[in-house]
Amino acid sequence: MTIYDQTLGLALLLLMGYAGGRLAKLVKMPMVAGYVLMGLLIGPSFLNIIPNELNTDFNLVKVLGLGLIALMIGGELEIKKIKHLGKAIMGTAVVQVVGSFAVVFSTMYFILKLPLPISLLLGAMSTATAPASPVAVIREYKAKGPFTTTLLGVVAIDDAICIVVFGVTAAIARMLLDGTFAWGLHVLAEPAIELAGSVGLGAVAGIALTLIIKKVHDKQHQIVVFVGLALLVSGISDAFHLSPLLANMTMGFFFSNLSNKPRAISVINEIDLPVFVVFFTLAGASLHMDVLAANWQVALVYIVARGIGKVGGAFLGARVSGAPKVVQKYLGFAMFSKAGVTIGLVMLVQGRFPEIAAVITAIELAAVTFCELTGPVGTRFAIFSSGEVNGADAEETKKQVKVNRVNTAST
Repeated sequence: MTIYDQTLGLALLLLMGYAGGRLAKLVKMPMVAGYVLMGLLIGPSFLNIIPNELNTDFNLVKVLGLGLIALMIGGELEIKKIKHLGKAIMGTAVVQVVGSFAVVFSTMYFILKLPLPISLLLGAMSTATAPASPVAVIREYKAKGPFTTTLLGVVAIDDAICIVVFGVTAAIARMLLDGTFAWGLHVLAEPAIELAGSVGLGAVAGIALTLIIKKVHDKQHQIVVFVGLALLVSGISDAFHLSPLLANMTMGFFFSNLSNKPRAISVINEIDLPVFVVFFTLAGASLHMDVLAANWQVALVYIVARGIGKVGGAFLGARVSGAPKVVQKYLGFAMFSKAGVTIGLVMLVQGRFPEIAAVITAIELAAVTFCELTGPVGTRFAIFSSGEVNGADAEETKKQVKVNRVNTAST
C-alpha cells in the first residue's frame, strides 16, 4: 500500500525508522544504519510505501536535519579545545581530499578509460564526505576525545575544500567539452564566491546567534532560536546558491568561540532525535537500488578507489601532520558516507553538463546508495577502535582497544 497522506507518512517514517534503529542496535550496528535500511525497505526500491512524491514533500525535514547537524559540527570546534589538533585537522583534511581525487581520477581515466571531463568530475565529487552519518554515530555512542574531535574537524573542512575543488574542476571540464580551454582567474571565481559567501553568511549568523542567546536563558526558548536560525541560514543559502552545510557549520563555529556559554548549543539534543530518525529514514527511502544494480561494476570500481583514497589519504595526512597514532590508523574508515553534498553536486552536473550527466549521475547515485548503507558501520568501527566510546558500550570499546593493542604488538 502506497501512502500519499503526509500525516500518515510522517508517522510511519518516525515509528518504522525508530524500529529499524532498535533492530540494528540488537545486532551491534549503529542505529542510523537501521534508519537508512528501514527507509530503503519502505521506499520505492522495495515496498514503495513511501513514494518519491511524499519524500519530496518532506524536504523541509531534510533541510532542518542537515542544518542542525552542520550547526552541531561547528559548535564542537572550539579553538581552545582543538588548537593542539589544528595542524592535524587541516593537514589530514587536505591530503585525504587530494588522495581521493587522485586515486578516483586515475582509476576512472587510466583504467576504465572514461573521457577526461567525466573522470575529472568524478574525482572531484569523490572528495565529498557526508557529515550527517558520522555525527549521528558519534552522538549515539557518546564518543569524545582527540579522534572524535579530529574527525569532526576534518569532515567540516573537507566539504569546504570540496566546494573549491569541484568548482575549479567543473570550470575545466566545461572548457574541455567546449574546446576552449584557457586557464585564468575566472576558473576560481565561482567557487571562491560560493565559499566566501557561505562563510560570510555563517559568520554574521553566528555573531547574531551569540548576541541573542546571551539574552535568552530559558532552554525551550533557546531551542526556538537555534532551530529558527538554522532554517534561516539554510533558506538564505539556497536562495543565493551558497552552501547551507558550510554556512551552518560556520555559524556554529562562531557561536562556540564567541559565546560566553558555548555549551548552550547542546539544548538541540533535547529535540534532535525525532528529526534525525525521519531525516535518515527519508535518506534510505531516497536510495536507488535499481541504479546500483544497473551500474554495479563501474560503481564498485569507483567505490573501491574512493575508499582507498579516503583511507590512504587520511593515513598519510595524519602521519605527515603529526596526528595521534589512533587517528592515523582509523580516521579514513569513518569517512565513507556520501549523501547530501554529493546529491547537490549531481544536480549541478545535470544543469551544467547535460551531455555527460547521465553517466555521472548513475555512478554517483549508485555510490551514494552503497556508501549510505555501509558508512555508519565504518564510523562505528573507527570510533570503537579509537577507544573513545562512552556510556553503555564502554566495555565493548575496552575489548576492541585490547584487541587492537595485541594486533599492533604482534606486527
